[in-house]
Amino acid sequence: MSAITYSLKKIDLLEFNEYHAKMTGVYGKSITRHQILWPFILAALALYIVLVQKDEQLGVLFLMLAFIWSLIIPSILKKRFHDHVSGLYSHKQIADATGKRTLSLSTKGLIEHKDEGEDNVMAWGDISKFEQTKFHIYLYVSDDAAVIIPKEAIIEGDLDAFIEQTIEQIKSSAG
Repeated sequence: MSAITYSLKKIDLLEFNEYHAKMTGVYGKSITRHQILWPFILAALALYIVLVQKDEQLGVLFLMLAFIWSLIIPSILKKRFHDHVSGLYSHKQIADATGKRTLSLSTKGLIEHKDEGEDNVMAWGDISKFEQTKFHIYLYVSDDAAVIIPKEAIIEGDLDAFIEQTIEQIKSSAG
């Protein structure tokens, strides 16, 4: 069976929390509103000002405001969210959650070996969901907890083979 070794950083924890919040809660709706809805309203207002009021300068100003809003406000919300989540973890919790990890596949389940010598075995039936983003892989072990695998931080092993075998094992355990 396959194995990979990777390094997990604090930013990976923050990005998991952000991803999970976007997919499940109010935070995701808020980001969508500030990235799409409010800029669309401002752009529609700009179009109205240009077409009906015949004021091109004010219309361009509103269009620029829409563009700036779509970039800056979500960035501010993301920064505040990261600060909030960082405040929830103690330095010890972050130190325990980060560092070098090795994940091995076995017939019993997924074996996580930490650099400090700890081993954690997760049965295949305990892995409820597999999600993949551009930069991370999340193997959910509960509704709000997952094994985080940063794709860019793979030190050793074949990630593609690992993913393929992991998906096969999860499917076969689901029946």
